[in-house]
Amino acid sequence: MDGMEMTGTPWLPAGPPMLHAYREYECSQNTTAECDYYQEYWHFWYESDHRFALPTVALFTTTIILFALAHFFQRLAPKSVQETSIVRRKTALYRFLSYRSFRLPALNWNSASLGVLLLGLVGTIFFLCMTLIPQPYYWPESATLNYWGGSPPIATRSGWLSLGCMPFVFLTAGKSNFITAVTGVSHEKLQVYHRWISYAFFVTALVHTFPFIVYNIKTGQMVMQWMTNFDYWTGVVALIAQAYLTFASMGPLRNMSYEWFKFSHFVAALVFMIFLFVHCASTLSSWDYFIVTGVFFTFSWLHRQLRVYFEHGLHRDATISLAANGFVRVVIPTKAIWQVGQHFFVRFLSADIHALSIHPFTACSLPSATGPDSELKGFTARLARQAASAPGSKVRLLLDGPYGGVHMQKVQQCQRQIIIAGGSGSGWILPFILASLYTSGSTDKKFESRDNTLRIIVATRDIVARQWFDQTVRELLSSMGLDKLPPNIEIEEFFTGSDTMSAMTRVSDEVPYASEDPEKAFGTAHVSSRDGSDSDAESTDGKSSKQLSGRPDLPTLLREEFTSATAPERIGVFVCGPLSMQNDVSNTVAKAQVEILKGRRKDIYLHMEHFSWA
Repeated sequence: MDGMEMTGTPWLPAGPPMLHAYREYECSQNTTAECDYYQEYWHFWYESDHRFALPTVALFTTTIILFALAHFFQRLAPKSVQETSIVRRKTALYRFLSYRSFRLPALNWNSASLGVLLLGLVGTIFFLCMTLIPQPYYWPESATLNYWGGSPPIATRSGWLSLGCMPFVFLTAGKSNFITAVTGVSHEKLQVYHRWISYAFFVTALVHTFPFIVYNIKTGQMVMQWMTNFDYWTGVVALIAQAYLTFASMGPLRNMSYEWFKFSHFVAALVFMIFLFVHCASTLSSWDYFIVTGVFFTFSWLHRQLRVYFEHGLHRDATISLAANGFVRVVIPTKAIWQVGQHFFVRFLSADIHALSIHPFTACSLPSATGPDSELKGFTARLARQAASAPGSKVRLLLDGPYGGVHMQKVQQCQRQIIIAGGSGSGWILPFILASLYTSGSTDKKFESRDNTLRIIVATRDIVARQWFDQTVRELLSSMGLDKLPPNIEIEEFFTGSDTMSAMTRVSDEVPYASEDPEKAFGTAHVSSRDGSDSDAESTDGKSSKQLSGRPDLPTLLREEFTSATAPERIGVFVCGPLSMQNDVSNTVAKAQVEILKGRRKDIYLHMEHFSWA
């Protein structure tokens, strides 16, 4: 990886492979001072993996441990401890950092949360300092070629910094992974770390590469090294594959063809790992990082496969149909247990629906002893065409999940729940209603005498989607033996579209109409009061929901809820919607955390479900 001398043949590395290269060193410099200089802490090549790769591992591992400790404290600490002033304020600070974000409306872009940005800043400072502060960048000039031996110092340290990132790139990529197990952070929320660590991985690889080019051009060896040094060939192939992995994963390119992206991503990753493995050539402890990466990846993959084949089974048939709002409805008989807000990945074993790809579906029901079917909703064009052409058709599939979801302990602890959805996020709300109506898994669906209140706010620009939601809620109530909503559940539906939109058909001649661009659903400036007394409010039959026109003023609505809450009352805010909605809600809840830091005795929790994960 770091050798600059000509070794091996033009196409094959020299010598038998070893797990660890030797570390023995005997100084061959002319003076004792030169030997001492070469063996200084930041200079010594034979200990460079310990100096640079291990601190990188320590940085990521320490971060994971800190979040794991916070997670276990939150779950296991007695209520009396969690309600102490110091714990409440530290929790509020943690939530402020987790909720506060920034938005560029012109680009329809939301930043990561302030806390995530600060973690990224810490990582950036670490890599900059470890790369640029140690001196020198190149060995002092000498009349003797390669007088100091090894590679340029800046190339050595950046190469080991890069290799130290590799296990964590793979660790944050899997749906079933160790980090989720110990921190409670779901796989989709780890994607931002997966991308950022990948950027550090790639940039440090570039910094590792270019000093060799600069040095060899300066000494007139570039052509010779390229023609005779096998490390250069393997390094270039690995770097090209890594560049593709990095840039092809960016949102606009990925969204052009997700199926092609996923296939090519796996192929490029395989090419990258093979050539990087050969390139490292067992230099010091380099292959240890491949072993650790392989172990994490293997366990993650095996865990998913075991769940798919043993928990859910191979012979799983589902019924697919097209819902009135344009979403694909998949009903699957299963004995699996899932919670509010969780999602499954479905692989349809049909050539018409592309068996090589998997599709995420939100669970729009909850498990119960009397109704084992799982109702999922999602949207893919190919699957939607089949659902439209043959409604009620059966298809065999593989089920993977559940993943993500809302922390049920938080749901149960929140006496006041505010559930907000926009556009296609309305289906995500249904399990909240079910969870409020009966205890999951009870045999007779007896209603609980609970004090929790639910205020549900749905905003959509599509009248058909609103009608679908109304009908679905009525069906849920009917299945529970109710003809109207219980007193503790209040639903407000905001129609933000126009009459022209209501006449739009849901199915075109070729592809069923995908759910509306959810971001555009919030373009109408309008404020509606909580009691629905707005002049634009529509009539309601009193059985399902209040129906209003215009865009809800979510910041004002939430502030009113927070102000009216009594001191010991816990408030939970749950949102699934477009970026503008998420920004309004998250920053409003973040500001409320500042009041808690000032001493106000309240507990306000936020869960956000994203339309897109990466």
